[in-house]
Amino acid sequence: STGEFLRHGDLQLDTRARVAMRAGQEIALTPREVDILEYLLRYQGQIVTREMLEREVWKQPRRYTSLDNVIDVQMMRLRKKVDGDGQPRLIQTLRGLGYRLGEEA
Repeated sequence: STGEFLRHGDLQLDTRARVAMRAGQEIALTPREVDILEYLLRYQGQIVTREMLEREVWKQPRRYTSLDNVIDVQMMRLRKKVDGDGQPRLIQTLRGLGYRLGEEA
């Protein structure tokens, strides 16, 4: 059976095979990075807050210890892999708000 493909520009993710490609090149992602990328692609163009990622990707209800630093580090790594080669940047950080997948305005 065919996988489900999520796309934005030249970025695509096969959610069944859990393989991401950018401009036809496979991107080596960890399972967690695939989860984050899938979430960003599903909500592309919308602001994704850290709370959303914490709840939906990390499956953690809001706790006393915040995952903000963990999330920021993961997002930094994911951005390096997805946006690393001088391609148009797709993963935006919106200070104080969260993240958004989409071309810079």
